[in-house]
Amino acid sequence: MDLHYYKNETDLEITSGIPKGLLSFRDSNHRAAILSEESKIFELNGRKVTSQREGSNLKLLIDLKDDDHIFGLGEAPLRMRRNRAKFTTITSTSWDYNDLKNTIYSAMPVFIIVNRASTVCVMVNSFGKCDFDFGAEEYDKVRITVSIKNMEFFIHEGKNPEESLEWYTTLTGKPFEIPEWALGHQISRWSYFPRSSLESVVQNYIDESQVSAVYLDIDYMEGYRIFTIDDKRFPDMKGMVNEMRSKGVEVVPIIDPGVKVDQNYSVFKEFLGDYIEDGESSIYTDYVWPGEVAFPDFIRKSARKKWESMVGKFLEYGFHGIWLDMNEPSTRKDSRYGSRGGNMDPEALHIMDDGTRIEDAYVHNLFPYFECQATYEAMRRKVEKPFILTRSAYAGCQKYAAIWTGDNKASYDDMKLQISMVLNLGLSGMPYSGCDLGGFWGDTDNELLCRYYEMAVLFPFYRNHKIKAGNDQEIYKLPSIYRDRIKKAIETRYHFMDRLIESAREAHKHGHPMVRPLFYNFPDDPETYMIDDQYMLGSDIMVAPQIYESASARNIYLPDGDWFSYPGNVRIEGKTWITSQEKIPIFVKR
Repeated sequence: MDLHYYKNETDLEITSGIPKGLLSFRDSNHRAAILSEESKIFELNGRKVTSQREGSNLKLLIDLKDDDHIFGLGEAPLRMRRNRAKFTTITSTSWDYNDLKNTIYSAMPVFIIVNRASTVCVMVNSFGKCDFDFGAEEYDKVRITVSIKNMEFFIHEGKNPEESLEWYTTLTGKPFEIPEWALGHQISRWSYFPRSSLESVVQNYIDESQVSAVYLDIDYMEGYRIFTIDDKRFPDMKGMVNEMRSKGVEVVPIIDPGVKVDQNYSVFKEFLGDYIEDGESSIYTDYVWPGEVAFPDFIRKSARKKWESMVGKFLEYGFHGIWLDMNEPSTRKDSRYGSRGGNMDPEALHIMDDGTRIEDAYVHNLFPYFECQATYEAMRRKVEKPFILTRSAYAGCQKYAAIWTGDNKASYDDMKLQISMVLNLGLSGMPYSGCDLGGFWGDTDNELLCRYYEMAVLFPFYRNHKIKAGNDQEIYKLPSIYRDRIKKAIETRYHFMDRLIESAREAHKHGHPMVRPLFYNFPDDPETYMIDDQYMLGSDIMVAPQIYESASARNIYLPDGDWFSYPGNVRIEGKTWITSQEKIPIFVKR
């Protein structure tokens, strides 16, 4: 089993029949060389790569220099610089993630090795679990271990991170063109219902500040059955969507991949013959919100076509955005005990288009990829600029969807972690990302909520979202001292909206990240590589948020150049450290 990238077509195609035990190396011109079972050495511009077989595993060793800095692997929840750490890429339910957790919702097996002389971009194109050791066991080696025999390995050496990202997104596809409304301030909760309550929340927000979208969580459905509307809670959904749009607010419904097992449910019957199966050739089932569910086998073209048809019909309500959740896919394992955080049985079976049956362990990461692809294909036939927000993703998903960092926790540690996660997503080809402002889990005090809004002020995706059992954090309910701070943060975002739009267009055209770590724009400045609490929007706007709980001021590094504070327009000559007590320290380079 192998996966091929085509030079002029960046969608994935799954094929079988590839000889066992072969490893494909492709250079920057997409030329491939085959390595056999024996150990081999491959060299690119002086950097040595060694392949080794260890039983059923394949191991790759890449030389690591003392002045190398490693970034990438998407949203893996750890410090921004990846050196001296271990990671596993496999799409996993991660509702309790933190910087000690090894897996996360998405699998982005791509990283860059950066020094002042060059940038090496590495992609391990494998659909199952991959383990990465960035100089933890061996100080001078990157060690990659893949648990399946057939995979593709791409390596490219360029002058700087920008050139490497352009190469990578040429290989896997340029990001979709995001609609402008999706860059605005958005609101959500699990869940706003019924319709009258949602309308009241939206109007109260509009009376205070700008809102571009409101999200419908799972309670808008009839018994949590996907592609249904609870008409008692949301009568005349199409009318509501049109009314909201007249106010400048898009309505974005959630869709989970689990289909309720019910012979009287038309969606369940439609997918018969195209579900993931168990070892006895029966439908593989597990438990999610509606109870027992089955999962469409998105690897199969026939299943994707059915999904496209259902999404197309669902869009008749007028939706211009779709929120794909629980698509690692997530399961509850056993509904009797209410356990959560489960993953699909790795021995569940997919049936490829040529009839080959393959265990989920070997193709697991493709589930969200093909779900995003099918959803996008349906939407682009109905909507001029479709918007998809996904929780899970694989390399190449930037062609179809934006991503958010999932169920984060309301804490100062989490707030700093979000900077690392969003920046590394951008360095992994996913330029449109953000986090749940305020933290999804737990109670968020007013000061912390303000700081989330201020920290993420120029993140590509900017949405307030909260769990049912969390405190109310709608801004119009806050005391005025905090309400005014958040309104200022939102106003600041809209002040820079033209730059957000410009940066998004650049991402779509070239694959550049919208928000970036400092070293991306200043690779010759050694100070920038270890700074993980500041970020750039594009090439000339810097945000240095106040994220430290016990501090009212912070140190900020300004690289070489003329910088002007916003607001105030005070000029500061760069390559210097300053201290700021501003709530939202922003600097513009001219």
